[in-house]
Amino acid sequence: MTYAESRQSNRMEAREAPQTQNGVPASGRAIDVSIVMPCLNEEEAIGRCVEEASRALVELGLSAEVVVVDNGSSDRSVAMATAAGARVIHEPDRGYGNACRRGLSEARGRYLVMGDSDGTYDFRALPAFVEPLQNGADMVVGNRLNRGMEKGAMPWLHRYVGNPVLTGTMNVLFGSDIGDAHCGLRSIKKPYLEQLDLVSPGMEFASEFLIEAVQHGARIEQVPIRYRRRSGGQPKLRTFRDGLRHLRLMLVRARGQGHDHHRQSAPREWHAALATGTDTIVDLTLLAGSDMPAIDVMAVRSDARAHNADRVDHV
Repeated sequence: MTYAESRQSNRMEAREAPQTQNGVPASGRAIDVSIVMPCLNEEEAIGRCVEEASRALVELGLSAEVVVVDNGSSDRSVAMATAAGARVIHEPDRGYGNACRRGLSEARGRYLVMGDSDGTYDFRALPAFVEPLQNGADMVVGNRLNRGMEKGAMPWLHRYVGNPVLTGTMNVLFGSDIGDAHCGLRSIKKPYLEQLDLVSPGMEFASEFLIEAVQHGARIEQVPIRYRRRSGGQPKLRTFRDGLRHLRLMLVRARGQGHDHHRQSAPREWHAALATGTDTIVDLTLLAGSDMPAIDVMAVRSDARAHNADRVDHV
């Protein structure tokens, strides 16, 4: 079947499928796609996001729901999302990871798509995140850096320093080839998601999600996307604190999988810099706030010292 024939078939099936109200099917038929949007005080953007996603899903021709996870909004976000047709659930524990995990766990679709509710992501691109899953991919990740980005959509420090450094660190430590590890628009098959051990409460959830997928051997496809300026509300990302939380998580996870792979896949100079600087990194991550047991923090520090000593012995 050609691509055009496949799309036409999907549309015909969608017209025959039971309608949904607030994401709940009129009958017991399973939902094809769930769009999960974490939300905290995004009244200016959330309605547009839900409507944009809904229109894209109609075009795709699949039964769908939009799930908005309210993370304690004090504005009209919940009312705006509900009016736009979303199913709203509530996660009282603050944090990007908490909201995403709650939404993903309650989503009913076979294919799950995550996207922020601040207007930065163009949900008209949803077909590019669903069709690869239909064709065999386990996960799809957007890349904001390889396509048109609106002026002012991403701070200079994030675009040219933070994101490249953290994405590069992940690729070296875990043997991945991700272009934009912090893109919040991504999709995954629900059965594959259920294999992953996701526990991070904050922004570092974005890194944990990819690390888990890579370590489980996921077939990951990447899609260039357009990235827009926020439609309103306040940014939730705290540059240095959240960056350090990402880095801490990667160091701990890398230690857990052993160093043999890293020594084979990364330059010796990179390991020297990592090993020499890890004491400082760990001290900084403690200042950033830690949900990680103290014994794990000390293990990272002692392991880095041992790694450094091993490097000196082999020079």
